[in-house]
Amino acid sequence: MNYENEEVFEEIEFPWLIFKLDKNLYTINSKMITSIVMIPDEITYLPNVTEYLTGLIHLRGNVVPLIDLKSLFKLSNLSVEKAEDKKEMVIVIEKDNSFVGLVVDEVLSVENITAFEETEEIKKMVKDGFVKGVAKGSKSEEVFLIIDEEKIMNIA
Repeated sequence: MNYENEEVFEEIEFPWLIFKLDKNLYTINSKMITSIVMIPDEITYLPNVTEYLTGLIHLRGNVVPLIDLKSLFKLSNLSVEKAEDKKEMVIVIEKDNSFVGLVVDEVLSVENITAFEETEEIKKMVKDGFVKGVAKGSKSEEVFLIIDEEKIMNIA
């Protein structure tokens, strides 16, 4: 792809977490991740909040708001799974001592990203701006959508 104002970084080697939402694969920079946990049974639900804010959990002395990424991205659950088959996880990210838990369908792996592309066209296609680009991993030919974790931190 050749677009104006694009940034392409070839052959970078930095670990990124790969996870699944519905049938798509996403990635997030591992620098901000503090932990990955199973979705807890005890969630404090909040009244009159936006639908993507699932509630609050207490994790290692911190109160962590949970953001349901499928709800935030307006994804319908295309894959109907039995409750016992669900592998929902919480990816806890931290910036400036503020925490947010991202609820995802499944955490798959950590990979080095070998090709990364961020373009204005991708940002325009995904109007909410939570996806900022695409990447290719070192272990497979899969293409991952790159999550803008800073933007997500700002909405919590």
